Amino acid sequence: MPELPEVETIRRGLSGLVGKKVKTVFRSNKNLRIKSTEDLTKLVNAKITKIDRKARYLIIDFSNSHSLIIHLGMSGRITIADKFQELKHDHFSCKFDDDSWLIFNDTRRFGFVDLIETKNLKTHKMLAKLGPEPLSDEFNFKYLKEKLSSKKMNIKTTMMDNEIVVGVGNIYINESLFDAKISPLKNANYLSEKEIKFLIVSIKKTIATAIDLGGSSISDYVDSKGDLGNFQNSFKVYGRANEKNSKDLEGKCLLCKNLIRKIKQNGRSSFYCPKCQK
Repeated sequence: MPELPEVETIRRGLSGLVGKKVKTVFRSNKNLRIKSTEDLTKLVNAKITKIDRKARYLIIDFSNSHSLIIHLGMSGRITIADKFQELKHDHFSCKFDDDSWLIFNDTRRFGFVDLIETKNLKTHKMLAKLGPEPLSDEFNFKYLKEKLSSKKMNIKTTMMDNEIVVGVGNIYINESLFDAKISPLKNANYLSEKEIKFLIVSIKKTIATAIDLGGSSISDYVDSKGDLGNFQNSFKVYGRANEKNSKDLEGKCLLCKNLIRKIKQNGRSSFYCPKCQK
């Protein structure tokens, strides 16, 4: 599933659409995760005024006081193209006044495209309860210490809760915990003040680096130009328990050469070094 770095990369790639006017709208007859609140044809003759992001949701504001919320789900792709061929899994597209197209394709249909009035963004059911952005000033020691104080669940699963902090998905919390040298098995309310500070720094560093590298391409993800991300080439632990690219470092920690472990936590794979992460 595309996480914050991937969606932010796509957002930046769409920045050139600001100021363009919608001329034509296409919507497939297949159901997505949720049905659009407003008729998508209301976009016709409206200009894009802003392209934003909240957590894993793209938000495109239009001159007619409406906003388009796009969620990529598990396999969604957004591309800019010169032509629209209406491929099998294309579910939404719009043509602009320069004849370019914005296309949303989703093979598994877990994503959605929802048009609402801009004034209702904050109360939208997918946005209303989201926590702070990981790179924001609001995500700080005082905030996280209070949030973790009553959490008896393991720290890895806890930090994937979007009501605590948004966009820190499975890849990025695995990498952040390794960087902070904290075991994913440790209860969230057992973290020391020092560990909480380390974790915040590690999350911010990991997310920022992933954005700089265009996100992670390990499955379906490509950016709006169809290019792969590059952060997967920098993984320290994620997916490395069975790595076979190097005989010397096969499945081993890059710091201590101890074997990296792979376990399941709440149905998600966790990768960590038992020696480095306590």
